[in-house]
Order: sequence, then structure tokens, then C-alpha cells
Amino acid sequence: MKKNIFVALDFSNYDKAIDVANSVKNEAAGLKITNELFAICGKDGLKKFSDFGLEIFLDLKILDIPNTVKKTVASIASLKTVKYLTVHTSGDYDMLKAAQDSSGNLELLGVTVLTSQSSTKNQVNLLTNLAIKSGLSGVIASAQEYLSVRSLSKDLKIFCPGIRGIDDKKHDQKRVMSYSEFYNISKNDSSAFAVIGRPIYEDGDAGQNIKKIIQSAK
Repeated sequence: MKKNIFVALDFSNYDKAIDVANSVKNEAAGLKITNELFAICGKDGLKKFSDFGLEIFLDLKILDIPNTVKKTVASIASLKTVKYLTVHTSGDYDMLKAAQDSSGNLELLGVTVLTSQSSTKNQVNLLTNLAIKSGLSGVIASAQEYLSVRSLSKDLKIFCPGIRGIDDKKHDQKRVMSYSEFYNISKNDSSAFAVIGRPIYEDGDAGQNIKKIIQSAK
């Protein structure tokens, strides 16, 4: 069974984030580091997360004028520990192209529509096509749009947040899907990933919870 889960470390507590990362390191494909956590841990903290042997997904959702975005992306690319970085596709083609041109070996992911918002497939597809035109490596879209987005490109990496665990808690998400459902529609796709946070670490042991979520798809 492929490893396709990126664990979202949505913490302001660095030590707790390290504990969760250590607990899930054998089952996860990577770690998602948020603005909140990055502001606390900085580049030295990123190195400690990368030492777990997992890919690092820095979720900064960058949105600014093209020149500022170009410099920001270049700075992140220089860290070497980050595999993926998010930029907002709503920033238009010029901004996305500036980001891509300064990304080096960093893979950029275009945020389409947040899973806490209502959306239509047409809206997500429009923003996905902009990401493809700009040369980005992938997009962030809910699992409900996964099949539609995949139809636009066979090579695009698709990261799907809003994935739930064993229970049906939606938290503050609107466009959600269970992990077992997502796995069933994407199991043959090596470029599709689930982004899961609270269902893994909110209640109980994170290491056991991620194992249970994975088992739910078998």
C-alpha cells in the first residue's frame, strides 16, 4: 500500500509538532508545515522535521505582487529542506510565473479553493488550468474535485486536504471526504496525496490513529 498521507502539523507548539512527527514518521509520506509553525520554528526547525526522513510541504499560501513573490520563493528555495511550497492561484498568471521562475528545485503547489469554502468544480478547474499554464508542479484541491482535476492533467500532483478519518467530524471544513473513499478513487495514482491533521492528532495517540486511518482503506 503506497504512502500517500501528508500530516498537517497545525500547531503553535513546536515540541508537540515534533512529537507528532516522530509518532507518524513510519506511516506518513510527508509533513505539512503551516505559517503558524514556521513562524515559531524557522529554518532550523525545518531541518529537524526533515531529519525524520519525510518530505516537507511548507504551506505558506503566498499571495503578493510578482516581484515580492519572486524574492520570497527564491528565499524558501535556498533552504534546501523544503520539497513543496504553496502559492495562491488567485494571484494571477504573472504572479504564478514569477514564483515558478524563481523556484529552482522547489516544487510549487497552487492553492485553488480552500476546503472551508463552498466551491464548484468549474471554479477549481479554472484555477487548476492557470496553475498548469504557469508551470506549477501541482495543486491543492478538495478530494471532491480530485477526479475532475486529474482529467485536466495526468502528471499534475494533487494534494487533497479536508480528508477525514474514521469518524465523520467535519470540523471547519465544508468539502470533505473520508480517507477510505479517497484511497479507493486514487489508489493507482502515485501523484495523489491526502493531507490529514486533526483526525490524526486531536484525540489519542497520533501513531495509532494514522495506522487506523490507513487500515480503514483496506
